[in-house]
Amino acid sequence: MRGAVVDALAHPAADIGAEEVAASMRVYNEHTAEHAGAIPRTHADVTRFFDGTELLDPGVVQLPEWRPEADSGPGALPMSCGVGRKPL
Repeated sequence: MRGAVVDALAHPAADIGAEEVAASMRVYNEHTAEHAGAIPRTHADVTRFFDGTELLDPGVVQLPEWRPEADSGPGALPMSCGVGRKPL
């Protein structure tokens, strides 16, 4: 059996709760090292990070939607996430 490289990513969203994300990013960036700041990205931007991989179901979605527990609600967390697989 051959292995695979797996890329998993959760990223602040620029197109979900934009005002709240912008405010939290300002606070985060004020309290981190000069080059360690976070940049919110759109759904399309995050999806491009998986170019060249097999994007696993359910694709790029809001974090609470990634294989949620059966009894959990949709939640509200302005982050996009996904998992991609690239066979070796």
